[in-house]
Amino acid sequence: MRNFDILTLYLLILCLHTASSKTCRIREIKQKIIADCTRIGLHDIPKYLPLNISELDLSFNNIKLLKNNAFERFRVLETLKIDNMNSDTIETDAFCGLHNLRWLSMKDNAFDISSIIFKHVFKPLSALYHLDMRYNLNRLFIKPTIEYPFFGYLLELKHLYIDLGKRPVFNSSGFELLFNLHTIRFEECYLDQMLNDTLRDLPRSIKSLHLFNCDSFIPFVESGFLKPFPALVELNIIEANIKLADALKLLFPFTGREMTSITYRRIVGSAEKPVFITRDMVQYLKEICVHTLELAESDIVGYETNSLLAFKYPHCLENLVFTGYRFSLAYGQHLTELIVLATKTTNLKYFDLSYNAINFNDVTYCNIEVLQNVSYRNEIYSNGCNVKPKNSKTLQNSNSNLRYSEITEESNMTVSMPVNLTFLRLSHYMTSYMEYGVNFFLKNSASLRYLDISYLKVSYFPEIYSVTPFNIKYLDLTGVSSMLFIHKSSVPIFQKIKTAIMKDSMIDETIRRNGNVFKLFPTVEKFNISYNNVLYLDDDSFSFNTRLKNLNMANNLLSTIPKAVMSLAHLNRLDIRYNRIQTIGQTFRTWLDSKSESRKFLLLIKGNSLKCTCDTADFIQWLFKTKVGFDQNKKRYNCTLTNGTETNTLLVYSRFHDHFGNCGSKSWLRVGIGLIVSFFGLTIIVGVIFNFRWKITYWIYRNVRKAVENRLERKFIYDIYIAYANDRIQWVREVLLPRIENSWNMTVCLEDRDFQLGISKADAISYAVAGSKHTIFIISDLYNEKEWSKFEIERVEYEKCSKYLQKIVVIVKNANVSSILYKFDNI
Repeated sequence: MRNFDILTLYLLILCLHTASSKTCRIREIKQKIIADCTRIGLHDIPKYLPLNISELDLSFNNIKLLKNNAFERFRVLETLKIDNMNSDTIETDAFCGLHNLRWLSMKDNAFDISSIIFKHVFKPLSALYHLDMRYNLNRLFIKPTIEYPFFGYLLELKHLYIDLGKRPVFNSSGFELLFNLHTIRFEECYLDQMLNDTLRDLPRSIKSLHLFNCDSFIPFVESGFLKPFPALVELNIIEANIKLADALKLLFPFTGREMTSITYRRIVGSAEKPVFITRDMVQYLKEICVHTLELAESDIVGYETNSLLAFKYPHCLENLVFTGYRFSLAYGQHLTELIVLATKTTNLKYFDLSYNAINFNDVTYCNIEVLQNVSYRNEIYSNGCNVKPKNSKTLQNSNSNLRYSEITEESNMTVSMPVNLTFLRLSHYMTSYMEYGVNFFLKNSASLRYLDISYLKVSYFPEIYSVTPFNIKYLDLTGVSSMLFIHKSSVPIFQKIKTAIMKDSMIDETIRRNGNVFKLFPTVEKFNISYNNVLYLDDDSFSFNTRLKNLNMANNLLSTIPKAVMSLAHLNRLDIRYNRIQTIGQTFRTWLDSKSESRKFLLLIKGNSLKCTCDTADFIQWLFKTKVGFDQNKKRYNCTLTNGTETNTLLVYSRFHDHFGNCGSKSWLRVGIGLIVSFFGLTIIVGVIFNFRWKITYWIYRNVRKAVENRLERKFIYDIYIAYANDRIQWVREVLLPRIENSWNMTVCLEDRDFQLGISKADAISYAVAGSKHTIFIISDLYNEKEWSKFEIERVEYEKCSKYLQKIVVIVKNANVSSILYKFDNI
């Protein structure tokens, strides 16, 4: 029994410990208490929560039942999130006491919204203005007819997010009482037809309607489907399985009216046939004064003249998106329409013709809501057009290489742009109409600030000029080969760029060919050259980028941080993540410390092949002492020890002495061993040289002499050249020649015997003297009168001074001293 009590006590303590380790996270933000209870395995609402919390998030738990008065004690609660809780039952008075609740999200559950309970469950929520009930319809068991809850108690409701059933019934939902309801969003659409009376019971006050994910084909569409919404100014239909012609027919009630936004994205009928726009299809669209128009990814392959671009109110257009189509706006007759439209769309600020020519799976869109907000301009010019609003709980509106006709070489084309165009996006555009020698002259380009031509597929980048200087702040050249600019010294549209994106642009190939495309951006402040397989950078790579503050070189193949970075005086952020860097040298560390003293400096080094060895001990120590900011929490970076073990820098630094305590002794040991080996080696060498010095000297002498003699033997054909006159020819042949050739075994060159035939005598004498090691002159009385005697003496003198002629012997045979020519004075 005693053992049983001990076991029970142990299990109780274990359960209490387990429960206490999974508690809600309570924090205070702007004097409001927020309780984050997500993903902690709750089966019921915690009892220990403060009563004065303003926001409670219970999402991703397992609270299947919401009981009566479950939240009654939280009287000041303003935001409640109960998403993804596997809840399928809610009692009528579950929300009792939440009179101050403003925001309620209960999506991704299994509530039966048609049940009688939902007739009164929202009664206490008199202050609610946002209700999210999406993803509560089980698509496997969709009822033919769905009766929606009673919303008539929610008089302050402005935003309602729900699913749209196959045959929705709204006549008993109290919508006629919701005069403040402005936005309704149908996230999952199961309609099988769009009739004039399908939505007739919804309030006329709705200004924004969003219809998403109509997966089943809707074959029957009536033009009065949206007629119950006379105040509608924003219409979004995304991923609807209806014909584009039927979708455009829905605009009938809004002809002659002004609308803020019309978005048709991925409108594809069941047959998925390519669509050709006709005048009849857009007869209602072109009669609407719309500020933002998006027709995207609906498989349009062309359009009839005077249809797609024939707007009755072109001055209303502020944002125009034609993304994901396979047609050209500037080919043939369409070019004239485009020119006319450009002159009339005086208020157009954003134009998008991206993802053209083929289908793409991962199409991205700019956030038009942010583009229209001037306060986000600096962030857009720095980070791109996909930034999200900072204070948005409500619905966000997510919302080209202009392709010209074929141009002959050395031609000029003037392109008139909309006078207020600020954002131009031509991403993932493919064209074959661009040829060499094309010059574009842009008119009305003074307002252009944002240009995205990423993954533009052209074989030649044209020369682009403007009547007024370009003032583009943001340029995205991702995927555009930098080889297109390798021979350019200046590009006008690049001159005032502050943010340049050149990811995946083959910069490595440009560097290998001694090109420098960085000089084309003299005013850039933020530069992204990641994903370019860069192995190295020249020391003067950034010599023209004196204003650079933010440099991204991530995902390259750098083994060290390039010295070129140290020339950037204003740099405050360097991204070198996912390279091959093993350590940071002392010179660069000193430079980083000097930068961090004057301003905050951020260095991103995650994903490199860092080493934690004796050679990098100084770097590890510096990492945790420097004022430089890093990207990894607590500076925990993966590194490799000397034995190949994987660890991290934080752990190594915490045990610094254990890892590097012996590094100094090992170094001195290596030095000592090296000195001892060097001493003994040098002693042995000196002893050997001293003991065998005479033999070594003789061996060197013998080999040097042999080498010299071999060289001379190879150079000379004869040993002796004999110069003589005719009166001594008999003596030479009978006396001198036998002695030299037979007794001394030396080769002799004689004029009468060895001169080559067929060449001049001057050449023969020159070759003979140059090919002989020694020369013998036989002087006689007739030698002075010999025709070639002076030439022989001059050639011997020349060879003696410039070649390897060693000895000259003069023999006077029965001749007077006066017979010796004065020419011998120089020999």
